Amino acid sequence: MFKGNIIASDLGIVETTIPKSSNMVLKKAFELFLNQPETYKQRFLQKHINTVFDGYSYMGQKDSSNQYDFDLLHSFVLSEFTKPSLFPPMFSEFLNLEWLRLTSEIKNIEKKLIAELKIPRLDGFYQEHIGHMASCNYYPRLDTRHQKSGSRLSQHVDVSLFTVFIFGAESGFSYSDENGQQKALYATDNVVVFPGYLLEYLTQGTYKALSHQVGFKDFDKDRFSFAFFSIPKPNSKWSFNGVESTSEGYYKDYLNLF
Repeated sequence: MFKGNIIASDLGIVETTIPKSSNMVLKKAFELFLNQPETYKQRFLQKHINTVFDGYSYMGQKDSSNQYDFDLLHSFVLSEFTKPSLFPPMFSEFLNLEWLRLTSEIKNIEKKLIAELKIPRLDGFYQEHIGHMASCNYYPRLDTRHQKSGSRLSQHVDVSLFTVFIFGAESGFSYSDENGQQKALYATDNVVVFPGYLLEYLTQGTYKALSHQVGFKDFDKDRFSFAFFSIPKPNSKWSFNGVESTSEGYYKDYLNLF
């Protein structure tokens, strides 16, 4: 299923041979949302939904929990932790018809990766404590004056156990290899997976989160990307490798990285 064997402590990018799913329904919904008046969109800010990272973040926003105010994108986070009726109605078709199918496929991929990693008790932790969220990201076309910021999305690690590009990968994404050198992930029509900070957190650094960013390749064009994240369910409490933690404590530790 996966290209190569998972043997290194730094997973890096895991390219699969699994063909990507279509993002047509989700992209259409997100575009409809983005075309709404600002007053409408701000009804769905994260602080109004108030569940983990769910909700809308806009370019220049100073109180987003998942992007800096100088990052050059708009995003909307959906998860299984919020009632679908609390999200904008244009996302209903995706949530009602596609969410379960896609997350079931993602779970199968993640479980097979966990089996290859052979980390004691990780499978049980995953079954009991992990749910999923999806981040819809829109990078508007830019002119050359924006290049002084260095990137469209700042270098960071994800909050997830794994991040899954179930719709394949767009050009513009780059990541740091084991030597700290930036490498480009070229556009691919296959599913791509990489480790997030939760894997590093649980294994106390044995497996490192992938540090990545979105640069200025094709900055004069609109760019859409969609990523799925496996994250702790709200109000979870666990003991792993002798360390006790909660989902809320983990989220606090993650946000303290920034």
